[in-house]
Amino acid sequence: MPTFEDPAKDADELGEAARGLAYATRRIPGPEDTYRVLGSMHYALTSVQQSLRQLADWHDRHSPFAATDDGDRAAGQEQAAKASGWLTIAAASMDQVVQLVMAAQSENGRIAWHPVPSRLDQALADRSASLDAETPVTGDAREDSRRRLE
Repeated sequence: MPTFEDPAKDADELGEAARGLAYATRRIPGPEDTYRVLGSMHYALTSVQQSLRQLADWHDRHSPFAATDDGDRAAGQEQAAKASGWLTIAAASMDQVVQLVMAAQSENGRIAWHPVPSRLDQALADRSASLDAETPVTGDAREDSRRRLE
């Protein structure tokens, strides 16, 4: 469960949830589930995007306190500024991903999924189609085919 207070624990949980989703989406139980999955992914991606922006802002605000392990403040501040910049770019790049997932969900919502016929259903449909294509069998033809079977 998310803590809403501990970013490290919540990030770990997000990582595990994403891993679980990657595993689970190898097989989708019902095609109608795809709309719900896409909606949840859209929600998650916008939340990740918000987190990236907030992390960028945090690095920017805290850069005056940054230093390297050996105490070099100028280098630490430069690295904090670079981290903030990369995070800002990552958040901006998420705009396209979020829009693409939203477009996919919109298209998905217009699909009327029909059940996949079973092998038996397909065999019966094929047999029915072949019977419809045959000419009607007369009494004499039935007698001929019975004699051939004996």
